[in-house]
Amino acid sequence: MTHKILNRAVLCASSAPFALGLALAFTAPAYAQTTDAPAATTAATDATGGPNSVNDEVVVTGSRIRRPELQSVSPIAVIGSAAIQSQGITNIQDLAQKLPQLGIPGASRTNTNFSTTGNGVSILNLRNLGSNRTLVLVNGRRFVAGLAGTSTVDVNNIPTEMIDRVEVVTGGASAVYGSDAISGVVNFILKDHFDGITARAQYGISSKGDNANYTASITGGATFGPDKRGSIVGNFTYAVDKGLFSRDRAISAEDCLYICGPTAYSSYAAQGRFQLMNGAAASSNTGGFTQNLFTFNPDNSVVLGFPVGYGFNRNGVRRIAVPLKRYLGTVTGNYELSDHITAFIEGTYAKTKSSSQIEASPLDSATNLGTTGYPITNPFIPASIAAQIAARNSDGIASNNVTSISFRRRQNEVFTRSNTNDRDTYRIAGGFRGDITDKWSFDVSGVYGVLKDHTETQDIDITKYAFALDAIRDGSGNIVCRDATARAAGCVPINLFGYNTASPEASAYVQSDEPRTDDIKNTELVLNAAITGTLFALPYGDVKTSFGVEYRREKSVDNWDELTNQGLNSGNQTPDTIGKFNVKEAFGELDVPLLEDVTFAKSLSLNGKARYSDYSTIGNVFSWSAGAEWAPINDIRIRGNYSVANRAPNIGELFSAQSETFPSVQDPCNGVRATTSNDYSAACRAIPQVAAAIASTGSFTYSQADLQGINGFDGGNPNLQEEKAKTWTLGAVFQPSFFRGFSFTADYFNIKIDDAIGNISRTTSIQQCLLTGLSQFCNNVIRSPQTGFITTVNAQLVNIASYKTSGIDFDLRYGHALGLFGDDRFDTHVLWTRTLKYKTQSDPSAPIDNGLGNIEYGEVFKNKVYAEFTYTVGRFSINWNAQYLSKMINTPESEFDTPGTIDFLLSQGLTQEQADRAVSHNKIKSRIYHDVQLRAFVGENKQFEMFVGANNLFNRKPPILEDGLYYGSVTGTTTASDVYDPYGRRFYAGVQVHF
Repeated sequence: MTHKILNRAVLCASSAPFALGLALAFTAPAYAQTTDAPAATTAATDATGGPNSVNDEVVVTGSRIRRPELQSVSPIAVIGSAAIQSQGITNIQDLAQKLPQLGIPGASRTNTNFSTTGNGVSILNLRNLGSNRTLVLVNGRRFVAGLAGTSTVDVNNIPTEMIDRVEVVTGGASAVYGSDAISGVVNFILKDHFDGITARAQYGISSKGDNANYTASITGGATFGPDKRGSIVGNFTYAVDKGLFSRDRAISAEDCLYICGPTAYSSYAAQGRFQLMNGAAASSNTGGFTQNLFTFNPDNSVVLGFPVGYGFNRNGVRRIAVPLKRYLGTVTGNYELSDHITAFIEGTYAKTKSSSQIEASPLDSATNLGTTGYPITNPFIPASIAAQIAARNSDGIASNNVTSISFRRRQNEVFTRSNTNDRDTYRIAGGFRGDITDKWSFDVSGVYGVLKDHTETQDIDITKYAFALDAIRDGSGNIVCRDATARAAGCVPINLFGYNTASPEASAYVQSDEPRTDDIKNTELVLNAAITGTLFALPYGDVKTSFGVEYRREKSVDNWDELTNQGLNSGNQTPDTIGKFNVKEAFGELDVPLLEDVTFAKSLSLNGKARYSDYSTIGNVFSWSAGAEWAPINDIRIRGNYSVANRAPNIGELFSAQSETFPSVQDPCNGVRATTSNDYSAACRAIPQVAAAIASTGSFTYSQADLQGINGFDGGNPNLQEEKAKTWTLGAVFQPSFFRGFSFTADYFNIKIDDAIGNISRTTSIQQCLLTGLSQFCNNVIRSPQTGFITTVNAQLVNIASYKTSGIDFDLRYGHALGLFGDDRFDTHVLWTRTLKYKTQSDPSAPIDNGLGNIEYGEVFKNKVYAEFTYTVGRFSINWNAQYLSKMINTPESEFDTPGTIDFLLSQGLTQEQADRAVSHNKIKSRIYHDVQLRAFVGENKQFEMFVGANNLFNRKPPILEDGLYYGSVTGTTTASDVYDPYGRRFYAGVQVHF
């Protein structure tokens, strides 16, 4: 059995959908408001003068045509501000993670500790199809990307206090909004009318006294000008999350490899692990020597060998959740220039600060520094080891000789790999909207956004480090660097033999003159103009249309420091990435009423949308959708929609610079003879150079130097084309007139993505090129025209992967005034997503992976339920909500064969009990998380609010997923910390005052 380590990488595409709201309907933006409608819904719509009747016409996400809210052909979810406040949400991603449409976020506070640049970024991932396929909008317009080379939005930049509601459309929406909307759209609608001032403060802490977080915000608004034609709303928010160390939770306090404890500690120890070397091999122990390894006790006395327990517990310094500090300033404004034209503007500034905390860098003298280690003349070598070297080199046994001392050592006092991120995001949007006639309106807008992200990491200069290792005693007996030029430049010899032995001066010398830095700058410009109105009248209503044009330009610069560019520090050589593109688009939409108020058709209409796009990178793309809605009676509405959506490759996928690597690969043709018979031999002999070698020498055989010389390049691919998706939904809305306050919806969704951008492994390219001869494999494999040996195997991105997912979303809601105590009422809202299928395929030759109920291949729950119950009486309310996550397996039993796995674990030194326990963790039980909030209103007009709450009330623990054995485990957390709650029980309290 092959055991693989998979620790989630942050900047991969996955990331986080946004879906429904606690007290708002999943499949429709709002229902007809009656006295029995849920209070949270009423608050969400009435707060902005929103529609209070199913007959009011509005523009909802997924369309540019005004229509009654329920008459949308696509399921639309709405999250209102009241629902957000009822849970004490201070970062909108915390609500998103609870909701059934949510996929695992590609980046969040609990999975970015090991990210080189994206610490603390919060992104959304609809339907588990990746954040790059989820389009995030603010007031229906794009927002600048929060990660280099992508269009992925960091929702840390959106203050919860300014959110009036969130509208979510799932399924392809490219025909309306363009690229990136394959899995759907999340649209944040900000408050644009607000009178007075509201101040809010909240503090939270875990039951263990850690993971403190606090927020303070102030929101103010007013109308102004003649006849109050103008309105302005502004907000400032300051929010801090202190994060959480791995050592502060029992599940992750110790380093884990198959099982937690000293046996799993890293051999890159703080005191060092040293080995006596004879050239390129270890010195032998012939003639009585028992060990050529040595380490140190805490008092820095020498210990021969490297006993269990002398390693380094990396989890002692890692984080489960990174700290995050946010400063957010947002303003929206409108002014009626005339009865027919309104000017509007939106401004956003966000500063976010985050940092990682990981173990100091592990350095290996050969692998990381390219040296043989310490020369045996180094004066820092302990006396007992120097005596043993002298004995070995004088005993006449050549294999015992020592020429150097190699080492692997944690650089605790020298430098840390932890980094700091400082991000500034600016966005301004504005334009004009109004009426052309009583049947035609227009909207013209522009958006400009900038992200600046500066990352700093302390690092070393490996050239200086090599000088510092080579020390001698000068004529005065002082230990100095051997190289005179290095001495003149300030070289200080470094002593790594033992705990805390590297002096501050030596540590400072080997560090790079400047920290390792990465500076990212993303810019986005969007210009849009649309006209909406009535074309003509039919017997059962007006034919409505909307059409317009859009221009978008994006640029991303990812600029690393010079040492990183050259590969002269501890990290990989990384080139800079600079890329840009522009797209010109034309779009249109048509809504046709066919029937109204006839037998078996209270309404029947058709809807069509289309968008033509001309990209500077990939050329022309066409997206379209067609849908229908039918209400046979007032209480039931049936709707369906089919769309063909596209996603253009982003800047990173197209323009990431090619970086060279020297992979370890095998050519199936190696060793092939004329008589060899296997899956590849015939294809190998069909290669002329292979056949010639066999005829000449009897076999086609690589030397070790030939294998070691194979290189390859990773990076973007400017020849990528768009991803293509076919999506459809079919659902029903049931809102019985005889059962006031009750509604139920069910919507089936089906999404299929072809030509998805992915990466073919080098091994697959080599093997499949021989078996199939297809260009998508053979283009990656370059053989020498003289010898036939493979010289280069690339792993560029190509349009080759596929995704398929389907399921049913259910939404049940009931709200009713009870009258037991005068004005008390009860509201409940249950959201349930039953996923029926989630399958991925990395390339046509690869097996189809089933990620449903399986962490290894997708982490998609078969059932995910969110339920909310609210009871309000007088000036008090209690809100109880629960999240249900169905059971999972980590690795399919077909791959995780229990006897084979146990045998493997036993071979790694585990006891039978430990091995049995580790294997048992493969099956993850279902979980329910409970949250509760109590709220009280004080004052004649309830202008003062106090609230207290608890999240994960019953302290439900996350599953154990040992690092190194299980997929999905986030490094340092020993669990899937971005899926399951890693914090435990948490409390919060706050106040809100309205002036």
